[in-house]
Amino acid sequence: MQDHFAGHQVHLQTARLQLRPFREADFEIAEAYYRDSEFLNAMEGEPPADPPTADSLTRVGRIMAEQGFLFAIVEKASGRTIGEVCLQWMNLDRAKIPDEKVMRMPIGIWDKSLWGRGYGREVVCCLMEYAFEVLEIDRLRPIDVSVNNARSVALWRACGLRIAGESSDRKLDFEITRSEYVRQRPIHPNQNP
Repeated sequence: MQDHFAGHQVHLQTARLQLRPFREADFEIAEAYYRDSEFLNAMEGEPPADPPTADSLTRVGRIMAEQGFLFAIVEKASGRTIGEVCLQWMNLDRAKIPDEKVMRMPIGIWDKSLWGRGYGREVVCCLMEYAFEVLEIDRLRPIDVSVNNARSVALWRACGLRIAGESSDRKLDFEITRSEYVRQRPIHPNQNP
């Protein structure tokens, strides 16, 4: 029986990765990574009070899947599921733009041994292309990125996004509009911006 947890059947790929609909069984894999404080700091900015469980991750994942396209990130060479990403319709009022189709993109490469290899950039570039060219969005707005999360800040900048604002609690909002995307496209992970 096919797992329809993600609510979509979009399959995308890059040179080294496959993006497939997230499956409920993927939360069992994710749970161990979400118990790692360094990973949690990168994803959340600060660890939650209670350690995440497969059940709590599933509840959050269900909301994300209802609001967009929840993908598992699979490394082609090994066949391992190594992370998650959601191309999510903007769900926060403060980041919505009237009369615009706005999305956000929470992303996490679970396995820290794979950090720094450009996988995040491959995923973001692939999903930016899908979002702007297939879904025809007007704006991508990754929000609430901790100013102390150097990897995330570098990722969004490397993909051509700019800082659109900073909150009083030192969180950055990044964005790229359709016209900015069109001017810079194509940015591929093997190119320097």
